[in-house]
Amino acid sequence: MSARINTILIIGAGGGIGEALARRFHSLGKKIIATGREQDREKLTQLARDLPGLQFRVWDLTHLETLQTEVRGILTDFPKLDSVFINAGIQTYYDIFQQPADDQTVIRELTTNLTAPILVAQAFASHLLSLAQSGIKTNLFLTSSSLAYFPVPFYPAYCPAKAGIAAFAKIMRMQLEATGCKKDMMNVVEVVPPYVDTPLNAAHRDKTDELQGGKDKAVQPMPLGEYVDKFFAELEQTKEDGSFRDEIGVGFGAQLAALWRKGYRKALSESGMAE
Repeated sequence: MSARINTILIIGAGGGIGEALARRFHSLGKKIIATGREQDREKLTQLARDLPGLQFRVWDLTHLETLQTEVRGILTDFPKLDSVFINAGIQTYYDIFQQPADDQTVIRELTTNLTAPILVAQAFASHLLSLAQSGIKTNLFLTSSSLAYFPVPFYPAYCPAKAGIAAFAKIMRMQLEATGCKKDMMNVVEVVPPYVDTPLNAAHRDKTDELQGGKDKAVQPMPLGEYVDKFFAELEQTKEDGSFRDEIGVGFGAQLAALWRKGYRKALSESGMAE
């Protein structure tokens, strides 16, 4: 892994998995650029104090009108950026029939979890491809979720948004193959976490536990530290040519990604649409 990543942009590093990834990559000697929303400014400032050399940008992905400007600014300051990790996300619980969320809440969730990550990936794609074609190995990580493959009734906007990210990662990888870029030079990686103990669902965790029969019966999250340890262990399990695996799942996320490969991926290959 060390040979593939030198400078990495982590989008959504103001807390949870993103912050934990920033800390671990920094401990491995990587140059980190971290982003978060305005409400994460103090956390990002502290992160920069804790991790010498880390730089951060306050960037709210829902402000789509500034997205291209933000990307250009980052590439101007970091022209050798070789890795982008798109990890930002929000999650809301609501009942479509009993108490539906208002339109703006749903739009914000879909924008944060699906529209903006796709636009960010597209905005960095040509830069990463150009570096790869010049001989510098590059990587694009897109965080989906085990819920992309296993939708639950609690999250009517989050689950389809993450399913969209899973599909987009696969499509992007197939289009990358058509460019003729060597497979070991640019990797598009779907990151598939299980349910992890982060602030993502803090506002509604008690409610979803209750709907599962109470905390004693409800599915409980994997501790954040355990997830990060397992993620980095999986990251080291590269292909023979040194490339990252197409999907890096942990726990339930790994099981579901494997099921997709055994089923839909096999059907896709047999259709002639992918190798």
